Amino acid sequence: MESEPVIPKSFTKRLDHLGIIAALVAELGIVDLVDARLPKLRHHTLTHGDIVLALILNGLGFTQRRLYLFAAFFENKPLNRLFKKDVTAADFTDDVIGRTLDAIKEYGPELLYQEIISQIFLVAQIGLHRVHLDITNFSVHGGAYNNGYDPDDPHPTIRITKGYPKDGRWELNRFGLGLIVNQIGVPLFMQLLSGNSNDKVALPEMLARFRSQVEFPEPLHCIADSAFYTEHSLKTLDEKTFFITLVPGIVGEQQTLLRQDLPFTPMTDPRYSYFETESWYGGVHQKWVMYHSTENHAKKEKTLEKRRSKEDEKVNKALIRLNNREFACEADALTEAERWIRAYPYHEFESVSVVTRQKRAPGLRGRPKKDEVTRTVYLLAARVRPNEAAWAEDQNALGRFVLATNDLNLSAEDLLAQYKNQGVVERGFRFLKDSSFAISDIFLKKVGRIEALGMMMTLMLAVYSLGEHRLRERLAKRGITVPNQVGKPTAKPTFKWVMTFFDGVVESHRYDPVTDTVQCEGVLNMTKRCWDVLEAFGPAYKEYYM
Repeated sequence: MESEPVIPKSFTKRLDHLGIIAALVAELGIVDLVDARLPKLRHHTLTHGDIVLALILNGLGFTQRRLYLFAAFFENKPLNRLFKKDVTAADFTDDVIGRTLDAIKEYGPELLYQEIISQIFLVAQIGLHRVHLDITNFSVHGGAYNNGYDPDDPHPTIRITKGYPKDGRWELNRFGLGLIVNQIGVPLFMQLLSGNSNDKVALPEMLARFRSQVEFPEPLHCIADSAFYTEHSLKTLDEKTFFITLVPGIVGEQQTLLRQDLPFTPMTDPRYSYFETESWYGGVHQKWVMYHSTENHAKKEKTLEKRRSKEDEKVNKALIRLNNREFACEADALTEAERWIRAYPYHEFESVSVVTRQKRAPGLRGRPKKDEVTRTVYLLAARVRPNEAAWAEDQNALGRFVLATNDLNLSAEDLLAQYKNQGVVERGFRFLKDSSFAISDIFLKKVGRIEALGMMMTLMLAVYSLGEHRLRERLAKRGITVPNQVGKPTAKPTFKWVMTFFDGVVESHRYDPVTDTVQCEGVLNMTKRCWDVLEAFGPAYKEYYM
């Protein structure tokens, strides 16, 4: 006969920063919207909305507990406080999570996300000035896939397969995720992609879908990296869409411009100067602005000097070998000379000619006989010197890059400022791939569930980005600062850092053996920093810690 579990007289449950996450999700109405779109008709303890909240809490718990340790994550958490209902850790089974992921897949992960984010923007009242596009991919562990598709899924959206590994893991299958985020990093649009998708094709397609599904009253500035800059992409844009992107090195017009001696104009930031011109690349009238960065110039100059020094060391020895080579004819010798010099861009031929020499048959020694037959071989007689023109051109290109836009009225200052904010989407991808993010490693075997999880990852990023924006906005409004990682006051902390203020915050419980009940005695270990943060967020957030 099994003995009854012994309940300690007092114990605690870890609340930490999860109350803030739960309060933010509640404020945005995410649980109610999911339950409205994905209702459970049979008897249940947890709704699909509850599981979505649980996934967000797990993902933003920053504990490195993976999805397959889901129930263990909730074992010591104050679930009644977080979910506002009577639930236990045992309710969060793999089967319950799987059914929610299946329901998301059946409804449509991208459609559900679009409906959630539309509501979030209504609640949060966030302005929209520009959007940033980018694509990444995620490796998938431990799944065997039927040519990349799920055999049980009649409507496959993506293919789990090998592709270019942005994490360096060539051996793993993967899927892609394309995001369009606003100026504060909240994803406005997501698109799931196959693991072998091509960014140059996927980016314009994603933008076209976004523009067809989302209405904007004014022209929109769309910022993307150089993969977007193709003739096809530019021709797909309508008159209300302005692009801002980096012109890639494969565009010949850009390469010519980089190496020219041009009159640059100083900018407000003394590290930069610029030169403006126009282009009709892809048949689209656009402004090109070449920028020169003094910091980047200094870094690249050291690299260029090293490259030239290495070439200087190699070229003379290589020239000796070249002049000793034998050729069957003069044309072969001159062709090889042209090929050889291309390997040494900072040198040029000072002189090059072809000489002939009579060569005896192999094995013959001593003085040649009168009638001995010899063959004519051709050798190069070449001399090299430094190619100062090529060196000057490459030095001119140091620290330079070209940005393009079809907004002809955008100033060089604003163009650079908007492009530099492209890091906001790249930071989002780094967040999703960080080891402290609970879903950074994906072990699911069903393609449909991976698609649903891709939507959940994007939703977690949206909650995180909005939480960080809310925090900074309200700290600034109240004139409050918090200490950063080195103890200095800041009004722009990262959301993740501020959440560490709540480490060790617990819900205290005491067992009464007389009544055989457990009583909650409140929240312990709250510091002034914690209350300052909650004061910034507002009363609804305080309730989770009262």
